[in-house]
Amino acid sequence: MEKILISRSSVGDKSSEKKRLKVCLPVSFELETGEILQRGCGKKKLYETDVGWHCLYCGNYLYRREPSLKAIWFHFRVGREYWRAMFSLDNVFINGVPVSGLPDCLPRRLISDRLEPNPPPWFSYFIFYDGPQFKKYLENYKHA
Repeated sequence: MEKILISRSSVGDKSSEKKRLKVCLPVSFELETGEILQRGCGKKKLYETDVGWHCLYCGNYLYRREPSLKAIWFHFRVGREYWRAMFSLDNVFINGVPVSGLPDCLPRRLISDRLEPNPPPWFSYFIFYDGPQFKKYLENYKHA
């Protein structure tokens, strides 16, 4: 019986592969419980995806400044599965991570749209408008 040998081959040279990877810079956050959360491993393991960069080693995401609306919608839908806003003294925490400003309030009538694979018409306004502007937009918006 013959042994099977598996080898990895790539198109082009290995140095071009390494040039495409970026450094995953460590960033620390203090949670509402006082626990310090660190994201990023400091290694050169970030590779490019449709929404930004993803670390092969620690799983950290760095989002592009202007990703596509469809990519943002996908991550918005996934993030809203576990969405939890909390207030503590003068701080606002979303899923335990401190944020600046107030958490956004998505009306209940729009929550059912999370099941849609493509972004609904209101989503681009939700991203680009601030809270009062978005509420004003929703007053005239006819939900299907």
